[in-house]
Amino acid sequence: MGEAYDVIVLGTGLTECILSGILSVNGKKVLHMDRNPYYGGESSSITPLEELYKRFGVPEGPPPSQWGVAGTGMLTLFPSFSWPMASW
Repeated sequence: MGEAYDVIVLGTGLTECILSGILSVNGKKVLHMDRNPYYGGESSSITPLEELYKRFGVPEGPPPSQWGVAGTGMLTLFPSFSWPMASW
């Protein structure tokens, strides 16, 4: 990775993403990194279910089949209400 950067931003939460965007729009060469395999802080979404297991330290093994097929859904890490999908 022998390139030079003006700024290195660690983390991909909302604040870090806004900061990276502002700096790059203003001509800075930005390296934006995160230690997690997904983007976002506590407001991110995790997919597939195996990543959710790793995040919360659930013992290895496939998620129960009644939770759905791995890789077909996502879970948000931010506590929120879920609204049912409307049929128009």
